[in-house]
Amino acid sequence: MSNNLLNTVHFSFLLLILLFTKTVLATPSLTIWSSHQNRDFLTVMTDKYEKNHDVNVKIIQLDPSEIKAEILLSAQDGGLPDLIVIPSDFLGLHNLMDLSTIPRDWYTESLTPRVKATVELDGKYWGIPLIRGNFLLLYYNKKYVTKPATDFRNIISEKKQFIDKNIMPIGWNYNDMYYFIPFLSAFNGWPIIDGKIELNTPAMVEALKYYRSLAVQGIVDRNCDYRCSQLDFIKGKSAYSINGDWAYNDLKMMLGDDLGIAVLPKADGKTMHPMSSTFVLAVPNNSKRSKDKQQLIKNFAEFVQQPSNQQMVYEKTKLLPISMAYYRQMRQKATGDDLVMFHQMALTKLMPSMLDMAISWQAIAIGFQHYQAGATAEYAAAHMQKMAEKQIKHLDYN
Repeated sequence: MSNNLLNTVHFSFLLLILLFTKTVLATPSLTIWSSHQNRDFLTVMTDKYEKNHDVNVKIIQLDPSEIKAEILLSAQDGGLPDLIVIPSDFLGLHNLMDLSTIPRDWYTESLTPRVKATVELDGKYWGIPLIRGNFLLLYYNKKYVTKPATDFRNIISEKKQFIDKNIMPIGWNYNDMYYFIPFLSAFNGWPIIDGKIELNTPAMVEALKYYRSLAVQGIVDRNCDYRCSQLDFIKGKSAYSINGDWAYNDLKMMLGDDLGIAVLPKADGKTMHPMSSTFVLAVPNNSKRSKDKQQLIKNFAEFVQQPSNQQMVYEKTKLLPISMAYYRQMRQKATGDDLVMFHQMALTKLMPSMLDMAISWQAIAIGFQHYQAGATAEYAAAHMQKMAEKQIKHLDYN
């Protein structure tokens, strides 16, 4: 054999060994999609996990308004990541999202009935709860507001003084129905009653009329979406803002001591109850993954449930913990903004995680669009119910 040929064989052999060694020694990895606005919520845990384990964790941050569609589309072609962090109401779509059930021995902490209800469907578990909350509250700018409004009547009566300063009284993502639900609750309505979709109700009609009256009076800009309303509030272009607990850290960082928070104002004397849920760690198509990857996913799921990690997340982000013992401990110690958070949480109603809730969101949005376009509130409510029942029949048929 010639020297050139021998060198070539040796080189090829060495290259093969190097490639094989690199494959064997490759650092395990996890890819996570997350939709929570507060990026620190997840990174504080993954950074700690990477330091304590020889694992690379890649977080892909997706827009909260787009992640549901992204997951549904990716589930069709097998393009989902190892893990996803989503609001618990997404779990009602577990079949369409190709989610795997979570074995009961993965839960290292006992779940309270309220937390358990967010992840259990048909006797099976579909997510690991990470934080609770995901609720709306009232933010205000202390430059313009000395004492926060307790009723929308206050904001309406103060409208002129805000307009004179060339600022809007209040802003929120007006066309997102998650922001409409507290108004529906004020009139004793709710999308799911006794396990059934109930949208064509007097409460829905009253809530729609009241909601639109605020826009007609110039209290809120109906054309302002989430980014617009948050940016206006940060820039001092609105005195109040309705936003979620997820936005607190961002707003505090931008406004500092000028940021104030309060519970949602009443609607003509009627208490509003925002929805609350959990954010969960869900596992797409786990059975299709290797045994090593399945074990890695289980290890990570157990790690994020550790009480020390819940404490770390709360101290960094003020997002409320799942552990009831730690939750009570923090509530007893709470003062200032922290105390307001716990007060608002106590006024929330749990968002159903069932498929009917996903159907309700779509139906309410369609009916609301008709109402915005000029239909009566009565027609809009009836149309919501009709669309919901049509979708249920379609799913039952298929």
